[in-house]
Amino acid sequence: MKDIQYSSANVRIRTYEGRLLDRAFFERLLSVERARDLYPILLETTYGDFIEESTSKHDFEKVLLLEQKRTFEQVYELAPVRGVVDIFSLKYDYHNLKVLVKSWYTKEDLSELIVPFGAFDLNTLKELVQTRAHKGVPQILIDCLEEVFSYIEDYEEVQGIDIIFDNYYWRHFLEVAEQSKEPSFIELSQRWIDMFNLSTILRSYLMGRKKGFMHAVMADGGTIPAAELVEQIHQSLDSLAAYLENTPYRRVGQLLIEEMKENQTLNHFDLLKDNFIMNYFKEKKIIPFGPSAILGYLYAKEIEIKNLRMIFIGKINKIPEEKLRSRVRDSYV
Repeated sequence: MKDIQYSSANVRIRTYEGRLLDRAFFERLLSVERARDLYPILLETTYGDFIEESTSKHDFEKVLLLEQKRTFEQVYELAPVRGVVDIFSLKYDYHNLKVLVKSWYTKEDLSELIVPFGAFDLNTLKELVQTRAHKGVPQILIDCLEEVFSYIEDYEEVQGIDIIFDNYYWRHFLEVAEQSKEPSFIELSQRWIDMFNLSTILRSYLMGRKKGFMHAVMADGGTIPAAELVEQIHQSLDSLAAYLENTPYRRVGQLLIEEMKENQTLNHFDLLKDNFIMNYFKEKKIIPFGPSAILGYLYAKEIEIKNLRMIFIGKINKIPEEKLRSRVRDSYV
């Protein structure tokens, strides 16, 4: 992959970065008392394009999804390599496939759970579920559906299909990155897999799951072999902590294991994970060439939307301002 092909896209991306919300803006949002008072502030931003006089405080999800949909459309148009965007949008395809399969099996209308974007057209995914074949999708998606339907035929239930979908998602995720042959792209995907595996093994440990379950739900392809994580935590939490000492996840692991020992919870994992990845992108921000700018922007937008969703839900449920502030993820700008 030649870095120069990203030059014009990166110029536009830097312009988009200037529209991202910074920490000071989130402080303004946190200071309001009522959820409906968030909209006048957001009218100053790109989200304002989707806010109308009739928009109620409970319509915030529609506003956020429309902005996220536009973001994907804009970046797909710019990106010289589609896979750079697919690595962020692919998870929504797998989410939609879960919904479509469960709707097919239960005969229930679950359309309200469908996300209006992804790497593949929704009609393509619908046809794939009905026919289990489609020329417009990679073989890995077809293989995934075949295994899912085989499970349903054998067990006559859909509770276990989430694990199948998740396993294929991470395989697909890494496949997209490796096809790019871009080292920084591959490194990012491996770190994401590492964080997923760390989360999975710690949550499994808290739930008292056995080694067999842990092996089944963890993803391959990270920088840390999944099997080694299983062996270390099977010995003890201290053994896992010692193992992580010489990895990039030393500090994250320390904080999480301390929380588990003290409170038997992992309430701070998602925050630590998101900030860990954000710091990774901030370190790459100075790189003028290659896909780093696009990747960083897409992640920044994803976290921005996550922060806004959390603030809206918090204000609607009257969660104290300080508690909300502690949950706000780091900003990219």
